[in-house]
Amino acid sequence: MAALEVVDLPVAVRNRLAALRRVPLTRCRVSSDIANVEELEFHWLVGVLEGEGTFLRGAPSNPGAPIVRVSMTDHDVVEHVAKLFDRGVVRLRRRKPHHKLPYATTIKGAPAVQLMYAVKPFLSKTRELQIDLAISSWQRRRAPRGRSRTADSLSTLVQTRTESQEARDRAWLAGLLEGEGSFLANRGVLSSYPVIKVEMCEREIIERAASVLDTRVWVVPPRTEEWRPTYVAQIAGHRAAEWMRALRPYMGLRRTAAIDVALSAYHPVRLIAPPLVCVVEGCGRSHRARGLCNTHYMSWSRDRAKGRVPRITPLR
Repeated sequence: MAALEVVDLPVAVRNRLAALRRVPLTRCRVSSDIANVEELEFHWLVGVLEGEGTFLRGAPSNPGAPIVRVSMTDHDVVEHVAKLFDRGVVRLRRRKPHHKLPYATTIKGAPAVQLMYAVKPFLSKTRELQIDLAISSWQRRRAPRGRSRTADSLSTLVQTRTESQEARDRAWLAGLLEGEGSFLANRGVLSSYPVIKVEMCEREIIERAASVLDTRVWVVPPRTEEWRPTYVAQIAGHRAAEWMRALRPYMGLRRTAAIDVALSAYHPVRLIAPPLVCVVEGCGRSHRARGLCNTHYMSWSRDRAKGRVPRITPLR
């Protein structure tokens, strides 16, 4: 979440960004490696960039070359992003000896600007601001050479929408959870149930994730005065299990293993789709629990309490 730690900008910087938005976008040629990304992979990439991406201005030695970078400890995920970027993977140094080994992939210059323009409409306001700052020097150094289809030519995949909104949201959520999510098995005394949780400092992103998951947003107060509050979207039980199965094909090795552990330990106590009436043959009373009406449920419960073999078999 470190890449999302953005504070309010000075008024002068905000005025500069407002002026940049009024300048016609600079033309850049579409590279085949980005333009040929499949639609769902594109939205998965947007989710990864929302959580783990960094949008930077060029280095002092080359300020006209903006940078898009993804850094994670999951080598297979970074390798997947690098394949979409058509770039390599670099191994970084650990910040502390006990930390995992991080990996990064980077794209610079005009291809980075093309990517920024392509993903910008799908990102949060915080990321849009970061992109504006990143490409500001590139726009100053490279003035447009006449009229052209700028935004239309940046990425054909953005316009080609063959997948449903549900499928695009699922791919985006998978990319976000790859970096910021947790797949857990909440173990109790008698049962274990799966949990999907995502926690970030950016409320806008969590609200979108909560909308996709059909849940609400929790606010976690900061632990110290220097910290910001965090926002949490979380689901558990059967709905979490269904989402884990739907997201599993998109996830990397570590997340897939976490999903498998959570699902293998899940043995639901409650009926997922309870019947309307009692399952005992000839009984038409309303369902109460375990597929039984109140009368048959109490009979089954008394038999168990007294150590007798139950005369009635419930659904669960």
